[in-house]
Amino acid sequence: MNRSFHVSKLLVPYDYSESAALGLEHAVIFAKSFNAEIFLLHILEASTFQNSLTHLFSSVEKKAEETSKEKLDEIAQRISNESGIKLTVMTEVGKTYKMISTVATNIVADLIFMGTHGSSGNGYSIGSNTTKVVQEATCPVIAVQNHAEKSSYDTIILPLDDTPESRQKVPFAMEIARKYNAKVVVVGLLESNNDDYTRKFYLKINQVQDYLADHGCDSVSAVYQGDLFKNTIKACEEHNGDLLVIMTEQEPGITGLLMGTYANKVINGSRIPVMTIRPAEIDPDRITVTF
Repeated sequence: MNRSFHVSKLLVPYDYSESAALGLEHAVIFAKSFNAEIFLLHILEASTFQNSLTHLFSSVEKKAEETSKEKLDEIAQRISNESGIKLTVMTEVGKTYKMISTVATNIVADLIFMGTHGSSGNGYSIGSNTTKVVQEATCPVIAVQNHAEKSSYDTIILPLDDTPESRQKVPFAMEIARKYNAKVVVVGLLESNNDDYTRKFYLKINQVQDYLADHGCDSVSAVYQGDLFKNTIKACEEHNGDLLVIMTEQEPGITGLLMGTYANKVINGSRIPVMTIRPAEIDPDRITVTF
């Protein structure tokens, strides 16, 4: 399966926190690399304006929106003057994670950048809004943790397991590597020590490296056996990764699709920005070992 990754619109939720500022910093560099536009979004939680008096509700809401827009306009103008990229500001009222997903759909965003506070923080925190956005958004999401101060992506960690969906993220990592002139570390996550299985798995790793080489990307490979989550984090540390690219392994739940355990643990446990990609539907009769 061959999925392409073209970026022209980035959505950046912004709550005026240090984490949001860091996420925006990453997004600006990304936008410059891809010649993309940034949509800077501030969300006023609907609960903030709950009032039995409709006219008072409208007055408070309108004033808050005006104030937010003024602040966002100042930030956008400064960034535009410094970087030359285009920014569009937006202020919406609603439930944070739902509004982010809704706006992303409405503007046809190619990627969402979210600065995160960590699992015990406020605002767009891992474990709450970020996890829900990753789960609901149809476009990829990059979660930038508040300790991920390095904004350049020189080394991209690309973990691969044996599922057909896993390799859907390869073209995404490849395009980012090309724009950033980055090295890709192809991380094989072995789940069996069977000789035949291992041999076939190494062939797939080699195919991925050949694909990257054919598209002008440098890569190295490393294979780990055992716990998928622990080995993913270990690979990031051992290879000094700057960006980790994973699939969200959507799984059926009672109320719809739920994000798989592996993706959830990686987003919460990673010390570097994590790019999550929702798997596309696959026709099992058309799966091949090439791209």
